[in-house]
Amino acid sequence: MRLHSRIYLHSLGVLLVVGVATSLVFALAGRGGLAREMGERMARHVAGLVGERLDDGPALAARVQRLHEDLDVDVVVRDARGSVLAAAGQGLPPPAPEALAASQRGEVVTRARPVPYALAPVRAGGGTGPRGTVELSAPRRFGPPTLLGPLLGVGLVLFAVALATRPLARRLVRPVEQLTAAARRLGAGDLSARAGAPEPGSHRHRWRRAGADELVTLTRAFDEMAQRVEGLVHGQRELLANVSHELRSPLARVRVALALLARDAENEPRLRALERDLAELERLVDDALTTARLDASGLPVSLGAVDVRALLGELVERAGHDPVLVGCDVRLADGPELTLAADGALLRRASWNLVENAAKYGAPPIVLAAARDGAHLTLTVTDEGPGIPPGARARVLEPFVRLDAARTPGAGGVGLGLTLARRVAEVHGGTIAIGPARVQDGAERGCRVTLRLPAGQPLTAPAVRPET
Repeated sequence: MRLHSRIYLHSLGVLLVVGVATSLVFALAGRGGLAREMGERMARHVAGLVGERLDDGPALAARVQRLHEDLDVDVVVRDARGSVLAAAGQGLPPPAPEALAASQRGEVVTRARPVPYALAPVRAGGGTGPRGTVELSAPRRFGPPTLLGPLLGVGLVLFAVALATRPLARRLVRPVEQLTAAARRLGAGDLSARAGAPEPGSHRHRWRRAGADELVTLTRAFDEMAQRVEGLVHGQRELLANVSHELRSPLARVRVALALLARDAENEPRLRALERDLAELERLVDDALTTARLDASGLPVSLGAVDVRALLGELVERAGHDPVLVGCDVRLADGPELTLAADGALLRRASWNLVENAAKYGAPPIVLAAARDGAHLTLTVTDEGPGIPPGARARVLEPFVRLDAARTPGAGGVGLGLTLARRVAEVHGGTIAIGPARVQDGAERGCRVTLRLPAGQPLTAPAVRPET
């Protein structure tokens, strides 16, 4: 349930409890006390009016009828022996002996339930003792019970309060909802997400200063934090791209200098080692520039139809001639012909990075495969090495992260291969996943890296020139 709904319902619940409690207090505390008091006064007054006509039968009947019509009560006048002298309205049963005894003592008997009732003595002709009795009854034929009336009133008041406070509750928690949505966007990678704190001095800021200053301060602090994070990330990306770009020129000069050196049997092994290190450094620069370009543009540069099996076949053929993969068994699994809308160069580079990682840190055979999975295509690279622990599978996708087991002499790698593969998958609207090649006897064996890409229509990419 949303926060504003919880606040809203909590407030209404408190009002409902207070209203019901108040109704119960007023309904039960009195227990008909007001009705008894009013009934006693009315009974004495009616007894006085009846006493004036007690000896005149027709006048007494007329007065009783008039009282019935004016007061809307049932009236019965009896003599001292209990015989009915006049009546109007519904007939009433004879009073109980104890009630008659009380009236003979000059007392008025009243009750509130089951219907309001009063019995009063009648005096006439200046006599000192009662000469009869008058009974009054006001049956509530259509009225609601005593407690229902207050509850209906409370319900109407509560309904009016509900209509008035719903917008106030929503307005109260709107900054929290905006802050939550901005935090989710920022956590999902949208560095431009802001909660929208009111500017100091604005009308919105002045309106909220008195009651919600803490929320305004929190929202502004979040926006400032998001702005600093965005600046830091952008600065890091720009620094990486600029440093990588500037490294290209000295690398090119070093390669030319190596080519001009005299080669003999003694220097040849050293020169080949330097050339391998230089090639690895150049590949690092290329990966860094490509990753920076994908972070900046968000979409591939050149999109078109890619024959997936032909692409994987090229990688298998390349593995047979690559110095890093010499003697490594790289295979292509059988499968159907598949076509994908993607940037062929980026997809080839990402897949080759996965093959190189499997050769460096895994064990042969390395199997490449492609298959259709609903509306997606999956490209998998599987090896029979020790695999990657479950707790480290998300971490190895970050830049420059290498597991301790991979830090072996001569293993090479700088921790950008899987990062570039992840970015290539993301800019194509896909994902990358790392898992075991298989599970045997409850234990995970080998490693499988899967690129899952949508097999839909080609995207519309902006005209972004590649880094040079």
